[in-house]
Amino acid sequence: MFVAYDNNGSMINVAENKWSKERLKKIRQQVNFYCPVCSNQVELKIGSVIKAHFAHKKSTSCLLKSEAESEYHMRGKLELYEWLQTQSSIDDVQLEPYLSRIKQRPDILFKKGEKRNVIEYQCSVIEPSILLKRSLKYKEQNIINFWIAGAKTLKRTGSYAFQLSSFQWLFARKTKLSEPPAIIAYSPDLKAFIILHTIIPFSPRSIIGNHQTYPTHSISFHELFTQYNHKARIMPAWINKIRRFRMKTIGYKSKDAASFNHFLYQTRQLPLSYLPSLAFLPLNSTYLIESPVYVWQGWILIYIDLLPIKCAFTFRDIYHYFAEKVTDGTISIRSLPFIDVHYSFAIKDYLLNLCHFSFLKQTQKNVFIKERSITWTTRVEELLISDNKVMNKFR
Repeated sequence: MFVAYDNNGSMINVAENKWSKERLKKIRQQVNFYCPVCSNQVELKIGSVIKAHFAHKKSTSCLLKSEAESEYHMRGKLELYEWLQTQSSIDDVQLEPYLSRIKQRPDILFKKGEKRNVIEYQCSVIEPSILLKRSLKYKEQNIINFWIAGAKTLKRTGSYAFQLSSFQWLFARKTKLSEPPAIIAYSPDLKAFIILHTIIPFSPRSIIGNHQTYPTHSISFHELFTQYNHKARIMPAWINKIRRFRMKTIGYKSKDAASFNHFLYQTRQLPLSYLPSLAFLPLNSTYLIESPVYVWQGWILIYIDLLPIKCAFTFRDIYHYFAEKVTDGTISIRSLPFIDVHYSFAIKDYLLNLCHFSFLKQTQKNVFIKERSITWTTRVEELLISDNKVMNKFR
């Protein structure tokens, strides 16, 4: 940590530019320092690699000492603090303030207009319950909280492909209902933000998305949270993802995928990889559901496939059918603490897109008619051609 009290109860922030190494070494010989949270004595460490900071003695315990700070985390936090101080729309930037009322010490606290805001820079995995608890406490105090990931935690697997853990998904944010979410990360090595946006998940961990890098001097706080939707750029990668799924022998499957695969073998004598192209639509709302895209969309197609041509059904019919599968664990919903959108939005989005492909017809606001049947095939070549046609039309 960078902040501590001295013998006189004055707050010392060793991250401030006024502290030279020589001055800190001198004051360390004359003054004792104490943790703002637990009041235990702390040591002032002055290294050649890591910037000067305070650390608890090994024998002491502190309410907020659970996470050991890495050099990467300390550098990033300090750079974010310095960056915020350059923002004309932001005032009263504080590094590591202790909020005694809620017993929290955010990395950075600042004011934007009349609103108090905090930034938590998270470079390691913590229990989701801890993140949720902290966020709730900030919300109770009308403090807006932003969680920024350490960029080194992002795992890129292709030009537009990434692996996201369930913990990283907790960082997802969005500004518009109709757009996919984004995750903001920061790299102290690059001194730049990395924004992973237009996130379209294919499976619980595998996503197709776009990313952009912004050096701190080139982006404002407001611009940092502006959405960037460039779906056209990622469509070739999405098509390739489907192709690889169809051509590659499926190994380990999640519980929901295994259940659906078993159902397809029993009822259609087909594996998941032979699902029709309409089970792979890259909707902006796909992020709301954790199950693979082909699982939750596939179950909806199965429901519709069992209906006769020209049969009418309602959105409520599909929703109840879907909700039952969520309840019994056949379909999983993603936990997104910073996005207040119900998964039913994805269901409605999917039905409307099926209308776009003339598979359904909407006659009233929430009433649909089945226009044609699903074509099931065991010919991979036909499926691949269909994938290209559907996805090109989807753009």
